[in-house]
Amino acid sequence: MLDPSDDASIYTCQGCSGVVDDQALRVDGSAQVVGVVKFETTSFTEPVTQALLSVNPYALPLWDQTLQVYGFESTGGTVQDSDASAGVLLGTWTLPPNLGFGQDAFYDVTAFFQTVTTPYVGFSLQSSGNDVFSSLEFNYGHSSQLTLVVAAPLPSALLLFITGFSGLFGMGLQRGSRGGNRCAARPIR
Repeated sequence: MLDPSDDASIYTCQGCSGVVDDQALRVDGSAQVVGVVKFETTSFTEPVTQALLSVNPYALPLWDQTLQVYGFESTGGTVQDSDASAGVLLGTWTLPPNLGFGQDAFYDVTAFFQTVTTPYVGFSLQSSGNDVFSSLEFNYGHSSQLTLVVAAPLPSALLLFITGFSGLFGMGLQRGSRGGNRCAARPIR
């Protein structure tokens, strides 16, 4: 599980362009507030087979159960005002209807994540309602996270064959070194 390198709310309304609030992860369609979260991608080298973005509420109720999720590549780990309009639409995330404090909702970002080649990846969340999610600064246990499943490296068939053959050969040597027949009758005393 990866914690964000940074998260913030970016106010995109007329006259407030570029105001970044790094204390909360808020989305608000009427006030034109976009929530952005970034993660470092250099801490692992194995291929990713699954990537899930998670959020959990910091304020209830959630006024809109749907979020538009945008994904973007980034060379920097801090949220910038230009991140509000960055990325491609990955889809619409429908949150569970009774999502409460400390409960995570997950959105599959695997297909996008597998194409990322930069040291950071970002996700922009947009909504028509006013919703506040846990952030690095204010949270109930943890902020948004990125859960990754990586492919386990498989040993080669030759390595397995050699290991198995060595084990059988070693067992044969061990039996031969004990001397005598193990099934021979023993005298009773």
